[in-house]
Amino acid sequence: MEIMTSPYKLAKDSPSRQLLWELGQLAISTQEGFYAHLDRESHEREALHQQALAAATAKHESVRRTAEQYRERLDAQIQAERKRRDDEEQRELEKLRREKVEQEIEERKREVERAKTIELEEKRIAEVKRVEKEAADRRKAERERQDAETAQRQEEERKKAARQKDEAAAAEVRAREAAVAAQNARSAPVIQAPAPIPAPLVQQSTPATRPVQSTQPEAEHSRYLDIHRALKDLRKFMTAQAKQNAQLKGSMGDMRREIRKSVGQLRDGKGANKVQLQTTIETLKKAATLTEPQVDITMFLASPPQVDDRNGPALLVYLLNIFAKAMIAQFINEVGVKPLIADNLGTVASHIFALDNFRWKGISLIDILIAKFHVVCPVLFGIYGNERTLEGKQRLGWWREEGGGAFVPEQRHFERMTGLGAGFAGISLKNYEKARPQNPYPDTHYWTSLARITNVPPQEITQTHFIVLKGMIENFESKFLHFFGDAAIAALRLGLIELPRRSPPSVAAKSLAGLVDVLKRDKKLVL
Repeated sequence: MEIMTSPYKLAKDSPSRQLLWELGQLAISTQEGFYAHLDRESHEREALHQQALAAATAKHESVRRTAEQYRERLDAQIQAERKRRDDEEQRELEKLRREKVEQEIEERKREVERAKTIELEEKRIAEVKRVEKEAADRRKAERERQDAETAQRQEEERKKAARQKDEAAAAEVRAREAAVAAQNARSAPVIQAPAPIPAPLVQQSTPATRPVQSTQPEAEHSRYLDIHRALKDLRKFMTAQAKQNAQLKGSMGDMRREIRKSVGQLRDGKGANKVQLQTTIETLKKAATLTEPQVDITMFLASPPQVDDRNGPALLVYLLNIFAKAMIAQFINEVGVKPLIADNLGTVASHIFALDNFRWKGISLIDILIAKFHVVCPVLFGIYGNERTLEGKQRLGWWREEGGGAFVPEQRHFERMTGLGAGFAGISLKNYEKARPQNPYPDTHYWTSLARITNVPPQEITQTHFIVLKGMIENFESKFLHFFGDAAIAALRLGLIELPRRSPPSVAAKSLAGLVDVLKRDKKLVL
């Protein structure tokens, strides 16, 4: 900085000037110190700023390096996680591929097995059809031979009877002529005409067949089969009536569908069938109000009363038949595979036929339902036959495929018999002690059925009898004991122990005898 020169610097003659110069010099010195101080402070602040900047830069660099390290670690973790997921997905895909391959292999094996089974079944069916055809051909030939022999025998007997008639007529003419001649002669004794020679009694021969049961069970069975045929005729009659009456046709179709739908929805569980039962009752009540057309009700009763007025509403009987047919289908299809629901279904069936609204002159029409049991499960009523013959299978209730084809397989037959046996028990073992309606099918029918099955001759007992008997007893032991007490225990001992023991060994007999252990374990009942 340039130092100003004061004009008073050299003035030594005046003290005031000297003072002014000194003061000037002092001011100058102070200003220079001030600026120097400012410069120092500025340098110091700059140095501090540089230090702070350097520290901030170092800190920033440290943070950056830390962030970079964290990012690198995070990237490494992400890459590791991605690789783990990729590996896991790859393993899962490999597992799925292996499972798919294994499933395809198993499916191919099953297809091969199914093909083999179908082929074997087709061969078996073909063999059965061949055997049945041969048997039918043999029966046809036998019938033709018997018919021919019968026709020939009848023709011979007719000719013989004609000759005898001619001879008798000729003898009568000769006697009449002799009597006339004697009367004319008056002296000759009167010759009486000989009595006509009676025609010989023709003994009808029958082919040698299995002895037919001519017992009370057979007579009852025949009566119920007549009821079943009458129900078929009723169906044809109602169809014809519906064609003539459009209103009847609409009502009949709607009611039939409503009943089938309600019965098809029946299931297990307390109170589970309340809606279905009420719907069925309301539908049948509507049918009961339609008094035309009329039908002879006694055709559908096993023991009809002797009354003058036999008519009743045909539509009600028709719909009760529809209901009975639907119940039988439920027993076969549902109870056959799940016997525990038999009691609930039996309750519905029994209740419908117990109601006064659907009785005729106070008589329950449950014979309509029982007639169907006679058709599909005759062994319930003491009927037996040879399971190895066509006629025997038909007598036992062995069903045929649709269209009168081959008999259903044995497993399907056993399921049907199980369901029907349990269904029959569900209907006949009902307690009406506290109910207002009268029991339409008392428990005595259950006892009778049980007795008839257990009394089948040992050489005539079949697996069908054992299956039906098991269906009747299993899950109904408690009710049987409630109704019959000690007598029930004796009957169970006879049916579950004695009957299988004295009969030829079979899978069905062994299964029936197994109920002894079940009763001991679950009911604490020792037979």
